[in-house]
Amino acid sequence: MLTRSAHAGFTLVELMVTVAIAGILLSLAFPSFKAWMQNTKIRAVAESIQNGLQLARTEAVRRNTRVQLIGSEGGGWTVGCFNAVPDENGDGVDDCPKVIQQRNAAELGSSLPQVIASPADTTTVTFDGLGRVRPTNKDGSLPVEWVDVDAPTGTITAAESRELRILISSGGQIRTCEPALPATDPRGC
Repeated sequence: MLTRSAHAGFTLVELMVTVAIAGILLSLAFPSFKAWMQNTKIRAVAESIQNGLQLARTEAVRRNTRVQLIGSEGGGWTVGCFNAVPDENGDGVDDCPKVIQQRNAAELGSSLPQVIASPADTTTVTFDGLGRVRPTNKDGSLPVEWVDVDAPTGTITAAESRELRILISSGGQIRTCEPALPATDPRGC
C-alpha cells in the first residue's frame, strides 16, 4: 500500500519569502547591470568608429588615392573617396565611389553614448594613398585628432563610466585607449 507524503509542494509563505529575497537581490544588482550595459554601448560605438577609420585608411592605401571618413551624429560614419571617380573601365562598378561603406548610428541601438571629436566642430579625417592623415580635409577643415566616447550625461556616474578615446596620429595609426588610466598603463592614453 502506498502512502502520500505530508508535503506535496511549497507553502505560500515559502514562495513569498523566495520572491522577496529574489527582489532584494535584483534591486542590488540592477545599478551594476545598468553601468555594464552603458559601458558595453561605449565599447560598441568606439569599435565601430575605429573600424571605420581602419577601413578608410586601408581603402586609401589599396586604391592609392585619398579616402575620407565623415562622422555623423551618435557615432555613425561614411567612408568614401575624396574625389569620386565614376566607372571608367566599363565593368559597371565605380572606380572610386563617393560612398564605400556607411554605418548608421541607429544600427547600434538606442540611448547611444556621447561622441565628441577634437578639434571641436570637426567630423572628417582624410587618408592619403600612403595611409597618412592629410593636414586638411576637402573643405579646408582640420582633421579629427581624437574622438571621445562616453556615457550620456545622467545615465551613470562618471566613476562607473568607462570613457574611451580613439587616437588618430598624423602617420595614420589608430588606437583606442582609456583617458582615465595613467599613461604608464598600456590601456591608458
